[in-house]
Order: sequence, then C-alpha cells, then structure tokens
Amino acid sequence: MSIFEEKPEAIFEDIKELLSKGAKDRKHAFHTPVFSSSSKIKSVDSRVIVLRKFDEEDFTLNFHTDYRSPKILDLKHNNQSNFVFYDPILKIQLRVKTLSKIHYSDDVALEAWKQTRLFSRKCYLTMKAPSSVTFKPEDGIEEHLKNVDPGIDESEMGYLNFSVIKNAIQDIDWLYLSSSGHRRLKIILKNKNPIFEWIIP
Repeated sequence: MSIFEEKPEAIFEDIKELLSKGAKDRKHAFHTPVFSSSSKIKSVDSRVIVLRKFDEEDFTLNFHTDYRSPKILDLKHNNQSNFVFYDPILKIQLRVKTLSKIHYSDDVALEAWKQTRLFSRKCYLTMKAPSSVTFKPEDGIEEHLKNVDPGIDESEMGYLNFSVIKNAIQDIDWLYLSSSGHRRLKIILKNKNPIFEWIIP
C-alpha cells in the first residue's frame, strides 16, 4: 500500500479498478455503497443501493430504482448527489460527489432492463409504491410470485416502474486508514481529467 502514499496517479487507477470490480462482483465491498440525495422540500436522505455499472470513459456510476421511489422526486428537484464506499479490509473510503440523471422509458433504461434478471424484475411488479404506508409487514410482492420468479411476459409489466440513475462523477475524496498515518487525496475531474490535491485526513 505504500505506493499509494506518494503517487496520486496510482491511487486514481486503483479507484477505477475498485469501482469496476464493485459493479461486477456482488461480494465486493464496493457493490453496495450508500447513496445520498436531497431536495428543496426535505433534508438529506441516504440509502444503500446496488452499483450496477461503472463507466470509465464517461466517469459515471449507475444504479437501478423504482420510478415511484421518493428518491426520484429528490433528484428532479436537486440532481446533486453523493456516494460513500468503504472497504473494511483495504481500509479505503471513497466519498464521491455526482450529478444524477434519471433515465426512464428511454434507450438507457431499455438496455439495462434487457439485462435485468427475472428475480430482479420481480421487485418492479409491486402494486404499492416504495415507501408507501402498509398496515402489515410486507414487501408488496403479489402472493402468486412468493418464492418464484415471474415469467418473461409478466415480468415485462415491471418495465413501467423501472429506471436507471446515471451519476456523473464530479470529484472523489479518497481516504486510506493506516496505523502508520492516514492519507487523504481529493481528485477533481475537469473535462474528465483528474486534478489531485493532498489534504489532511
């Protein structure tokens, strides 16, 4: 890890590799970051999401969500957002500032939907919207779909509630925790080119 303490370029390359692995490997620590959004109406709201894609060319992070979710309204009011990643083994934390764009019923959403497994599509077949009040503990899934995947035809109904949130990375705050001394680096992206600033942890 000592190479990272002096070479920002090496850190930047490692970050890209970690994000790529996080999007592809469901067991990777970066697969489920915390995503935060806010709006003019309410304060910051945070939740764990599943990282679906990291695009190294566009420097974007993608995840999927139900279009009826409250976070959609947040992002319509204010597209400034934030991700927090942490790997307890590597002792690396990333705080990533992003600008979010909602993709609903467009080419981006359709392409992602085609690659979504039946098990995941089932989440978008609920009659009740996410965060809606219920009078008993439930997930909103119809009884005939309990413990089974929907058929292809039935699953397509879920596309009406499916959306992709594409988040353009603005800057990254990298923190490495070490008993020999913490290290912190800010990476600002200007026209997708990194500008490095060492800062006190």
